[in-house]
Amino acid sequence: MKKQTLLGWNIFKKTHELEKMITSFLMNIIQAGIVYGQAMNCYISSGADEEFKKLLQAVSNLEAQNDSYRRLIENNLYAYMILPDMRSDILRLLEMSDKVINKYESNLLVVSVEQPEVLSDLKENLLKMIQTDLECVGSLISGVRVFFDGQEIKEFTKKTYQMEHLVDSQALQLKAVVFQSNIELARKIQLKEFIYNIEKISDIAEDTADILNIMAVKHSL
Repeated sequence: MKKQTLLGWNIFKKTHELEKMITSFLMNIIQAGIVYGQAMNCYISSGADEEFKKLLQAVSNLEAQNDSYRRLIENNLYAYMILPDMRSDILRLLEMSDKVINKYESNLLVVSVEQPEVLSDLKENLLKMIQTDLECVGSLISGVRVFFDGQEIKEFTKKTYQMEHLVDSQALQLKAVVFQSNIELARKIQLKEFIYNIEKISDIAEDTADILNIMAVKHSL
């Protein structure tokens, strides 16, 4: 298969600083996912204890750091006189990718406040769905990284879509368990929203993969 060539992405030959910032930005999303998974595991196992709070804070710190990286990247894109169309595409891709880490933080904050009581019948499969979410995001971020290297992205976006569909299926099964249970309606609704918020992460990854595919076509020869 012919290697994909991307127009203008040789900007990194001009500045290793910009390359390092984008790499750090993307790696923070991966690291936040790892910590998010640990925090959710902690909550499902033992509730919103001190360990959960520490993990929540760690995700918040990574989210704040990425906000700073995004502003620095934007400034560098202007400083190196990147073409406006290309610059806006890069920023759009990074902003969409950043929504993942925002959702990690948002989910943990909601859990810390609402503290839903997770049914024992849900726990194992809920953790599996969270892991599928993280695989979905991991595929997306791998695709973004190889895109900036001017390489083929299809295998990564394809896996992102596959993982997103799997999360949808897992979420539907979990919601069925909730509504077939004998718990009160208010608790059913709370757990449905809890599952939905976790499911939403893969939706964000899918939307970002759509943008990545469009950009790959737009900037390829």
